[in-house]
Amino acid sequence: MNQISLNSKETERVKIPLFWKFTIGMVVVVVLFGSINVVLVHRIIFSSLEEELQEKGVFMSQIISERAINYILFDDIVALNVLLDEVKAADESIEYILVCDIDCRIKAHTFDGLVPDGLHDIHQREQSNEVISAHVKFQGSDKLIRDISIPLLEGNIGFLRVGLTEDNIGRTLNQATRTLLGMILTLVVISLGGTFIFSYLVTSPVKDISNIADNLDMQSIREKKLMSATRYPRRVEKVMKLLPGDEIDILVSRFNEMVQRLQKAYDELETTQKKLIQSEKLASIGTLASGVAHEVNNPLAGIMHCISRIKKNPGNTVEAAKYLDLMEEAAIKMEMVVKNLLDFARQPDHQKNDLDPKEALKNSLTLAEHRLEKEKIKVFLNTCPYNVLILGNKNQLEQVFLNLVLNSIDAIADRKRQNPEISGELNVSCGLMENDKEKFFIELKDNGSGIPSENLTKIYDPFFTTKPPGKGTGLGLSVSMNIIGDHGGEMEIKSVRNSGTIVSIILPVKSFTST
Repeated sequence: MNQISLNSKETERVKIPLFWKFTIGMVVVVVLFGSINVVLVHRIIFSSLEEELQEKGVFMSQIISERAINYILFDDIVALNVLLDEVKAADESIEYILVCDIDCRIKAHTFDGLVPDGLHDIHQREQSNEVISAHVKFQGSDKLIRDISIPLLEGNIGFLRVGLTEDNIGRTLNQATRTLLGMILTLVVISLGGTFIFSYLVTSPVKDISNIADNLDMQSIREKKLMSATRYPRRVEKVMKLLPGDEIDILVSRFNEMVQRLQKAYDELETTQKKLIQSEKLASIGTLASGVAHEVNNPLAGIMHCISRIKKNPGNTVEAAKYLDLMEEAAIKMEMVVKNLLDFARQPDHQKNDLDPKEALKNSLTLAEHRLEKEKIKVFLNTCPYNVLILGNKNQLEQVFLNLVLNSIDAIADRKRQNPEISGELNVSCGLMENDKEKFFIELKDNGSGIPSENLTKIYDPFFTTKPPGKGTGLGLSVSMNIIGDHGGEMEIKSVRNSGTIVSIILPVKSFTST
């Protein structure tokens, strides 16, 4: 019960194609790896550019300071402003240049008008040789500026401040980011193509195996139409076979071996079943042997009597003609008995043809006629008013019907030994089912000793029998059940101890017409 529940849950699970699993996994890995790279590269490039800008600012400040010291010492502010403007015009990355005294008051600058508010308070520093820097952003502008301050003559005469724009850093970072994102997108596209090819090569044999397993049934095994799975699709098979094998190759190979073993096991089982059917048939022939001898001896004795009468009076042609007719009738009867026995005993070809099941049933009753008479069992045969055809093997069906009749005879004989006053009866009826004209039923009902309830579940087991040694092989019902199943039919047995047994057989109808 638990296993059924587990299987139901397994069936209800959402299934995602392997291609999408590979694709999602690959995209996640590529995007995650690319995102980490973007962050790391962004930090490394930004740090490098910041250091480079800092070094550039310090270097430029030192050059400017060397030229500006003389102007500052001589307090030539006009010349100092000209110098600052020339330097700023020569380099687009310079946003502004300021010269401050030792109290950080601005003495010269490159602004066209007034110095923006708050700019002179950026660096609160004292006289020192230290180079310091800070970020500046003017109000109403998104531009970020690196303000670098160096001392002039160790801060004795003031300080020089150079403001360098960081737009180049932003542009470089954006360009590097776009390049990385493009590489990530390209890698995603390549990985999608690789994933498609990989999943196609992996899922193709899996789908092949799944389709073969879905179509695997007894009909295909019986007709030897089993297919073999292939590792690669035909269009790429020649190329891919040049590559080394992998676990999928092993899976395909093992599956094909399993299918071959299944076919071999079925062939062996079919051979064994044929032998069992023939063995059971020979056992039935042995049971019928005494009846066949009786059916032959009686007309043979009549023939011998007629021959002796003709010898005594060979000249009486009228009487000789009468005896000849009786001899012919007896010979025909013997021929029919032997023919029926030979037809029943011959090796079946297992081919199915159109046949009348009523004829097979009557032949089986004819073969058992002597035993029925010997046990004084009355047979009541009730057939339907239709000409019915089914697709089947007449020899096998006769074997089933004969086996069931012989079982009924044994059961009735067993009960009569316990109660001699019992009158043995076997009711045989057949016809189209009232609620389904496409099914033909055969029912055998006897008033024999019946089957104990504890044995009803075992009667189809091979070699199970309650008959004395030498009276039964235990294969009759097992073989009969297999034959009926092979004909697409059903067989059911109901029995009550010391009351009787009812055997019902249902076979599919191919066609029928009214008589």
